[in-house]
Amino acid sequence: MWGLMDYNGCMYALASKLIPLPVLSLQTGATVATVKGLVLDPATLEVVAFSCEVGGHAGPETAILLRDVRELALDCVIVDSEDELIEIDDIVRLKALRSEDFALIRKPVVSDMGRKLGNVEDFTINTETNKVQKLYVKQSIVRSFFGASLIIDRTQIVDVTPKQIVVREATLKAGVFSPEVVPDIYP
Repeated sequence: MWGLMDYNGCMYALASKLIPLPVLSLQTGATVATVKGLVLDPATLEVVAFSCEVGGHAGPETAILLRDVRELALDCVIVDSEDELIEIDDIVRLKALRSEDFALIRKPVVSDMGRKLGNVEDFTINTETNKVQKLYVKQSIVRSFFGASLIIDRTQIVDVTPKQIVVREATLKAGVFSPEVVPDIYP
């Protein structure tokens, strides 16, 4: 399966599944590029473009702005035409974001209480807003024996810095439970 998921009426894409996708032109029906990376805005955690490889040869770095993507299909990215490919250096904002070289994969995740939670292993993108929706955090080997990977929603993210991602500590005061927290175990 390619990384598209339907949840609560929204479509989500797993970032690791987007990287090798071909980019198809609706005009010609041919493959015009291959997605080789994501250009993220660290301030908003929004994917603004796909960096692409054209024809497998070295040349100026090209990209497709997400606003120019017609559709994200299960096995390809569809654009209107090859004209949607742009050189990253031609757009100032994109060039600045690319020069920051911000990447979520392998970025350390810590709680706002200073506890190390692990490193980002993958993330999902809401295809309607183009924003990172969930982080999949791989814990250390010792912690992974006691539980699976952590899944952190964007609402839990407190701060994103060049060195780490800070998330809200999941705490619950003893004796205080909301109905949403306590599972309904009695019929």
